[in-house]
Amino acid sequence: MSTISQLVSSAAKLSVSPQGYHPLDPINAAEIAGAVYAIKSYIAQNEKSNDYRLWFKSIQLVDPPKKVLAPYLDAWHEARARGQTVDKLPRRAEALLGVKRKDGTCAWYEFLVRVDGKAAVEKAEPTPADLHVPADVAEMLACEEALMKNEEFLAACKKIGVPAHAKIIPDGWIYGADSTARTERYTPFMVYLSFNENEDSCHYSAPLPIVPVLNSDTFELVRLDYTPILGTGEKTILDLDGPFPWHLYIQNEYDYNILTSMGENFRKDLKPLRVVQPEGASFSLEGRVLRWQKWEIHVGFNAREGIVLSDVRYDGRKTFYRLSVSDMTVPYGDPRAPYHRKQAFDLGDLGAGICANELALGCDCLGDILYLDWDHLGVQGQNTTAKSVICIHEQDEGIGWKHTNYRTNNPSVTRNRVLVVQSILTVANYEYIFAWKFDQAAGVHLETRATGILSTAAILPGETSPYGNVVSPGVLATNHQHIFCVRIDPSIDGHNNTVVQEDSVPMPFDKHNPPADNRWGVGYVVEKTPFKVSGFADAAPMKNRVFKITNPNVINPISGKPVSYKLVPAPSQLMIAHPDSIQYARAEFGEHHLYVTKHVDGEFYGGGKFTNMSNGNAKGMRTFVGRNDNVENDDVVVWHSFGLTHNPRVEDFPVMPCEVHTISLKPNDFFARSPAIDVPPSTQAFNQSHLVTGKGKEVADCCSGKANL
Repeated sequence: MSTISQLVSSAAKLSVSPQGYHPLDPINAAEIAGAVYAIKSYIAQNEKSNDYRLWFKSIQLVDPPKKVLAPYLDAWHEARARGQTVDKLPRRAEALLGVKRKDGTCAWYEFLVRVDGKAAVEKAEPTPADLHVPADVAEMLACEEALMKNEEFLAACKKIGVPAHAKIIPDGWIYGADSTARTERYTPFMVYLSFNENEDSCHYSAPLPIVPVLNSDTFELVRLDYTPILGTGEKTILDLDGPFPWHLYIQNEYDYNILTSMGENFRKDLKPLRVVQPEGASFSLEGRVLRWQKWEIHVGFNAREGIVLSDVRYDGRKTFYRLSVSDMTVPYGDPRAPYHRKQAFDLGDLGAGICANELALGCDCLGDILYLDWDHLGVQGQNTTAKSVICIHEQDEGIGWKHTNYRTNNPSVTRNRVLVVQSILTVANYEYIFAWKFDQAAGVHLETRATGILSTAAILPGETSPYGNVVSPGVLATNHQHIFCVRIDPSIDGHNNTVVQEDSVPMPFDKHNPPADNRWGVGYVVEKTPFKVSGFADAAPMKNRVFKITNPNVINPISGKPVSYKLVPAPSQLMIAHPDSIQYARAEFGEHHLYVTKHVDGEFYGGGKFTNMSNGNAKGMRTFVGRNDNVENDDVVVWHSFGLTHNPRVEDFPVMPCEVHTISLKPNDFFARSPAIDVPPSTQAFNQSHLVTGKGKEVADCCSGKANL
């Protein structure tokens, strides 16, 4: 496990206590080693032959059943307040691995392993026969290595005239689906050229019009798909009269060192902006329990979801039992083969934890930063530690609240400081930044940023396409969507909650016969529609639609209404693909902005547990909602889907400026007054800002009147 010195920057003054027991802590290196040994022993006893190789994909903690864990957490808090401890809960992990046999067959299994004490296999089951396991980086690299040695592929590259001096770079991708028939598990490659010896050169500015498809288990080439080369129609490079004009590709770079060597003039008027916390950060960490202001949060991390926030409490009151990014899909909009299958589920097909960056000081976060590592495993079952996959820091978000008494001209103002828990994913060409933010007014926010490099396709220079935008000569960036699904497991002062849809609508008004209570036509009311059984709803900004997660058993003493948190749904465009399409069927969480289901242990993924090459059979959100469970005054889960439709622009290349989306959960009649009223005022004595004159010269202290000229 990480030492405190590894977790904390030398400049930071953070309060970090050694790792203590918590039932939701991520699986650690010792537990992984025990689980792998138990699994290997189990397989050795049950395999008929010794001619096999194990291929581990993932391992992660299994949350204890909620009926056990929820009261345990209450007892854990009570015991801690008294300086006592409670008995430990059993710890179990789920592992996904394959048995690759000498005869070329491969069997994939899910294992449930008890990992506390002496590790023991409790269950071993084959993965569902009609679904496929996710990909992994090692698998894609093995496929890439096999592809670059494949004579048929290399001959095809020579046939289409790939310049001898260019380096061929294949990017492993996800195959998708276009049929309900089951196929073998495939790995396709988007192929590019690099004309620069530097490995950081942007090869996405030279895409090849060919997609090789390999068997994901045997690493054998299945076929070569040639892609459309014109703006419309299905003609490929094989249909061209003459060679593709490779010489028209240009170096479109983003790397600082490469750009410097090319003579790029970087801005020279940018002065340092440093976040300085002379007395250290205001948060503390005990094991994985994070405390800041009145917040207390357990910070978990796993292979599939990445960051998982559990047992979220404000001033000792329960707010959320579990928060996570459940799923996401990226469907592309080019209807021509093979692009018609292009649809990734980055969490389900690979994993947020698997793709997490190792973050660095001064780059991804500013200020006093706390980093958390993550123990995982490699394909052979060996432990591997990913360093600094989570960064935690404080951030100024502008004014928190302000009022100036216009009679006295005396202002009262506070700054809105937030606590940020952030992780960054790199999925081949693309980056996703997930930042959970907690504010001083008891609000919880998820900020999602999309950046990185567009997934590009070859197009004959001079052509344009209705399916995307030309962003560099010979480079088509296809129109696509990013649709995210957030899972919200609430505990608003308890676990029995009701979700209520609220619309602000005008009262009836008839000029000739107005009702007495709206005779001037200005009245409006809030229509409240509680969810009684599992179901869905959509955003309606023209009605100011919000969804309140209420506790009907706890009444606010001031308003007389149930305590609640409200979600204002992001009114973004959802799945554009036709409802009868395979692409639409796969994105089970992409039909509506909001879903309400009853809590079921282990039901975490809106797209289903196995999304890789699924075709509508993954038993995700549609199955959850279709049970028609009671969700009124019950243990419920709220799922919010939102996203962005990305029709690329030239300015998105060679690297895309961040697209930012934020969703918020805010207290609504949860308190008896503003929870931010006790935030200390913002003053110059505390903030020590500097005044800049019109000529750019600084005044050291605008209160002292002494200028540093």
